[in-house]
Amino acid sequence: MRTLALAAVFGVGLLAGGVAAAEQFTDPQGRLTFNAPAGWRVQPRNASGQTAVLAFNAQNDCYFFGADNASTASSSADAARNTRDPIPAQAWVTYATPIRDFFEGTAPTLVSQSVDTSGFWPVQRAELRGPTKTIYGAVLIRPGVEIRAFCSGSPNAAAYDSIFASLAHPNDTTWQQQAEQQRTQREAHNAEVTAQQQAQQQQQGANNQQQQQEQPAERRRRNRDPGRDHD
Repeated sequence: MRTLALAAVFGVGLLAGGVAAAEQFTDPQGRLTFNAPAGWRVQPRNASGQTAVLAFNAQNDCYFFGADNASTASSSADAARNTRDPIPAQAWVTYATPIRDFFEGTAPTLVSQSVDTSGFWPVQRAELRGPTKTIYGAVLIRPGVEIRAFCSGSPNAAAYDSIFASLAHPNDTTWQQQAEQQRTQREAHNAEVTAQQQAQQQQQGANNQQQQQEQPAERRRRNRDPGRDHD
């Protein structure tokens, strides 16, 4: 039974209240939100230091995590939006290994990874392989928070596109406004720096041209001066 197996994952217990159907999940701890497909069941989990949620139906299992990240706590929203380089391969292994229901206590193999930049916030994507399952993962970076999801059951990564696209943080609206404002400020600053550099280059060019014009005139003057060699 799926519900009875939950407590074995990560060695943590189920929250009281049973299993309930849900379309949208909003983390009471304020770390993540996502939309579960119709008919899926959503089960919050007790987990120390992070949010952990299982969503599933008869064919699929998805684990969602919201983890505080002290190393990005001081990052700006604009920096989070522009974090588009793939995360280290070892990070995928570290994030996924504890999911014993998928990887049976062994480290997964990272098959491939990419970064989806089609939306406002980049979404890190990966395919991992365990002893008996193929797992598809997503990681989202926000200031001070990482949102992670791992799904298995379908042989096609596209089956989880809508789930991964729905991953978000409750503060995303505010962060998006901040990121857009910070981008505008950054672009204005860059434009000002570029204009200053162009003005300096133009002034330097004018100075060089003036020097080139003055040199022949000086030579002609000296040639007309009969006493120039007797100074």
